[in-house]
Amino acid sequence: MKNKRQRQHHKEGSNFPGQHLMHSKRLTQSLVEMAGVESNELVLDIGAGKGALTLPLAQRAGKVWAIENDPQFVEKLREKFGKAKNVTIIAKDFLQVNLPRKPFCVVASIPYSITTPILGKLMDQPTIPMKKALLVIEKGAAKRFTASPVIRPRILTWRMYFDLKMEQTLPPHHFSPPPRVDSAVLFIKKKTKPLIPDWCHALFLSLASYGLKRAEWPMDQVLKGVFTGPQITRLVKELGVTRDCPIGWLREEQWATVFHSMIRYVLPYRWPKKK
Repeated sequence: MKNKRQRQHHKEGSNFPGQHLMHSKRLTQSLVEMAGVESNELVLDIGAGKGALTLPLAQRAGKVWAIENDPQFVEKLREKFGKAKNVTIIAKDFLQVNLPRKPFCVVASIPYSITTPILGKLMDQPTIPMKKALLVIEKGAAKRFTASPVIRPRILTWRMYFDLKMEQTLPPHHFSPPPRVDSAVLFIKKKTKPLIPDWCHALFLSLASYGLKRAEWPMDQVLKGVFTGPQITRLVKELGVTRDCPIGWLREEQWATVFHSMIRYVLPYRWPKKK
């Protein structure tokens, strides 16, 4: 038998237990303005729901993809935007959607239950032409993605290419059904100059996974399987840290220095294997 929370989600038509719809027009307008949407941009509204964000996006953006998997919501979107020339309604699970090949932005309030898969689809491959994203997500997740220093290899790799910043907190009353926790605005922007080249993505992820397996260990102990003793001596001096500094304390820029030093000075057979 369904509990009250499940029945409420079913009534709203949500396919995802973590989907909470914004109902404040003032808030949605504010978010679109915060995102800095321009008239020549293609914007993706992931989990468009009933179109709370789609409407202000359509009024500002050149083109909007309203992506929604729930048939009931898709029908409502077609009623509202069926005649809008700059809105394309995509009735599909976002994780199965082919992303645009030209530059695009994202402004969306996404289902909490698939937050990490969505961010992975947007940032796991640095060649994907996403310029920026403003996402409403669960606050705890926003804190995890923006924490410093970074101790999760995947997030660290994202941050070689993107700046992630947590903006304002959104209390539960802004949503229907109201979540049990606060939400937050996560702003993502592609770096003008990535910390590592695109072609190094997989290799850097392997290094990060290797190094952060024991994030609390001293960096000289962790890296001795990759760098020689003299190379580590040179590296810690360049990083401005001591040999016993926990490797998990390194900032993104320092990790980039470690990576570039490995590429330049370490023989390839000593590099961590690509996963």
